[in-house]
Order: sequence, then C-alpha cells, then structure tokens
Amino acid sequence: MDYINDLPILFIAITLFLYIPLRISYRKKMKIKNNKLREITFILLIAYGESLLYLTLFPTSSVVPNHVSINLIPFKTINLYINHHQDFTLQVINLLGNVVVFIPIGIFVLLLLNRVTFFKVSFIGLGSTLFIEVMQLLLSINGVISRSFDVDDLILNTAGVIIGYAIGTLGRKFFPL
Repeated sequence: MDYINDLPILFIAITLFLYIPLRISYRKKMKIKNNKLREITFILLIAYGESLLYLTLFPTSSVVPNHVSINLIPFKTINLYINHHQDFTLQVINLLGNVVVFIPIGIFVLLLLNRVTFFKVSFIGLGSTLFIEVMQLLLSINGVISRSFDVDDLILNTAGVIIGYAIGTLGRKFFPL
C-alpha cells in the first residue's frame, strides 16, 4: 500500500493552478452565474481523476516482466481472491479496493449531470474502467508498466460506480441540495 502515499500532489497543484484562472476567465466571458458547490465539485473531480490515473497507470515497480497478463474469464480472479485464505490484506486490497476506489465516479456523475439514469451511470462506469484497463494493457505491452488486463476489474470497478450512484441517490433524498 506504499503507492497510496505517493499521490501526485504536485501534478494536482499544477493542474489546479492552471485550471482555476482559466475557469474563472471562461465563466466571466460566458457570463455564467456563480455556483460555488459545482465549482468545488469540478476541482474535487480533477484531483480524484488525477489520483485515480496515477494509482492505475503509473508503474508500481521498476521491474517490467516480459509477459502481459490478460484475464477474460469473468469471476476467475474474484474467486481466486475469495478462496485465497493466506493473505487477508491482499484480498481486501484487490477486491474491496477495486470497488471503493470507483465509488466517487458514481457520486460525481450525480452531482455534475442532469437526468442521470442507472443505465447512464453503468455505461460511464464501464467506460471509465475499460479505458483504464485498455491503457494498462497497452502500456504493459510496450513495457512501460507492469499491470494486467482483467475482466474482473471491469466488474468490480463498475460495481463501485453503481454503489457510488446508489449512495449519491440516497444522499439526495436525505440531504437535498
């Protein structure tokens, strides 16, 4: 879990340093009324997005193997981790971590888009995680990183987005904006 402590704070700071003045200028030029909550949500989305890409696409070690791992069999890896009783931390990181890290996407979709449906959220969830998995595959094939393409990650990540959508929907009922 050492890589979680290495969040790209410098990259986030640089991005926000560039984004905020450009966004203010754009809002003034387009005469868009001020919505502080929406602007804060955009800033949080940028920080989250960069952190997610950093955690999923940056190398976790300096050694890149000569082979690329691909799993196209649904629930193969999930079953492997469920039945792996030797290292509970490994199970939690790979199963629960793949779900939890994508929960914010479901919440951001609700906060930033109008008329959000379950299908739209599911599509956004699948699309975002498919993008990451394909990028991991391409970067691994080219020897840049050592990651794998796993259909179970698509399942777990998309489930995380849907859980985020459910949390956001419940939050709207109890705390309407």
